[in-house]
Amino acid sequence: MATRDLTGRFVQLREYRFGAAPKRVAVDDANKLALLEDPGQATNWEANKAPPPPPVWVEKVDNVDADLRKIQMKMRELSALHTKRLMVTFDDASEQSKERDIEFMTQEITQIFRHAERELKKIMTEGGGGRTEAEATVRTNLQKATARKLQNLSMAFRSSQKDYLRRLKLQKEGGQDFDFLAVEEKAAAKAAAAGVNMSSGFNQAQMAVLEETESYVQERDAEIRNIVKSIEELSAIFKELAVMVIDQGTMLDRIDYNMEQVVEHTKEGVVQLQKAEEHQKSAMPLKCIAVLVFLIFVMVIVLILKHTKKF
Repeated sequence: MATRDLTGRFVQLREYRFGAAPKRVAVDDANKLALLEDPGQATNWEANKAPPPPPVWVEKVDNVDADLRKIQMKMRELSALHTKRLMVTFDDASEQSKERDIEFMTQEITQIFRHAERELKKIMTEGGGGRTEAEATVRTNLQKATARKLQNLSMAFRSSQKDYLRRLKLQKEGGQDFDFLAVEEKAAAKAAAAGVNMSSGFNQAQMAVLEETESYVQERDAEIRNIVKSIEELSAIFKELAVMVIDQGTMLDRIDYNMEQVVEHTKEGVVQLQKAEEHQKSAMPLKCIAVLVFLIFVMVIVLILKHTKKF
C-alpha cells in the first residue's frame, strides 16, 4: 500500500498555528508538499500538471443536451397551455391571450429544435484538425445517440401538436353548432324584446352575432394554420434526424456482423486448442522418445564392448 510521510508538514503547520517560528523541514520529495498546497497559490508543478481543456466538440454535445432539457421543460409548459386553451370559457380576451402564449411557446420550441440540430451537425465538423480514428469513432457514436434522443423528442412534440389540432377541430365543429343555436336564441330574445317579427329576416342583433361567430371561426382557422405550419417544420427536422438514425442502424448491423465473425473465429480457435492439447497429451511421442533413448543406450554399450575387446 502506497503511503506518504506528512509528519514534517504537520509539524510546520502546527508551529504556524501557535505562532512559533517555523522550522525548516527537509523535504525529499516535492509530492509531500504538493499534497497540501494552498489552492489559491498555484505552483509551477501544478501548472504543468493541469489537465488539458476538453475538445471543442464536447461543448457542442453539452449544448445539445442542454437544448434537450429545455425542450422537455417547454413541452410540459405547452401541454399545460393546451389544456387551459381547450377549456370552455366565455372570455374572448383570455382566449386570445392563451392563443398568443401557445403560438409563442410553439415557435420557441421549434427554434430550440433547429438550434439543437445545428449544434448536432457541428459535433463532426468542429475541431477537425489532428483528429484520430478513435476520436472520429467517438464523435460519430455520440452524434448518432444524441440524434436518436432528439428524434424521439421531435416525435413526441409532433404527436402532441397533432393531438391538440385534432381536439381543436372537434371543439370548433361542436362550437359552430353551439353558436348557431346561440344565434337563434339571442336573436329571438332580442326580437321579442323589440317586438320584431322573426319571419321578416335577419335583424341587426342577428347580424352582429353572426359577425362575431365568423370572427371567432377565422381566429380558430388562423390558429390551426399556425399549428400545421409548426408540424411541417418539425417534419423537415424529423427527416434529417431520420437519416442519422438510419446510418446508426447500418453501423450497428456492421458491428453485429463483426461480433458474429469474432464468435465464429473464437469457436474455431477453441477447437484447434483442444486438438493441440489432445496431441500434446498423446503417448505416441513419449514412446518414440523412450525407444530412441533405449537405442542410444544400446549403441553406447556396443561401442564400449568393441573398445574393450581391442585392448
